[in-house]
Amino acid sequence: MATTKIDSIPKLTAKAQKVFNAYIRRRDSKDGYFTCISCGKTLPIDKMNAGHFAPTKGGSALRFDEFNVNGECEWSNCFDEFHLIGYRKGIIDKYGESVLIYLEQNARLVKKWTRTELNEIIEKYK
Repeated sequence: MATTKIDSIPKLTAKAQKVFNAYIRRRDSKDGYFTCISCGKTLPIDKMNAGHFAPTKGGSALRFDEFNVNGECEWSNCFDEFHLIGYRKGIIDKYGESVLIYLEQNARLVKKWTRTELNEIIEKYK
């Protein structure tokens, strides 16, 4: 009898993150360029990260939230310790203050993603 291999939660999470991040890059770019939500620079898409406003380490509930993840340049996302100041303003400009309040209020919520939820995210964003 053949058995079906079921992917682990960490493996599904990584796959969902990869698919979701690719969606964010498509959403936030045009003609091969994007504008960084944190610093405002317009750069080629190969310099773009899918940057989280509320980091996934502190709380996982917003990991796949479209408001929480935006096109951010590599420099701002990885090296600028003050990037959240510009990111905060970028969220207000892009979505409005109510979204910023929502993100800040939910930044520390922890969510245990299920296989079903992760598979749904993979299907939705691929």
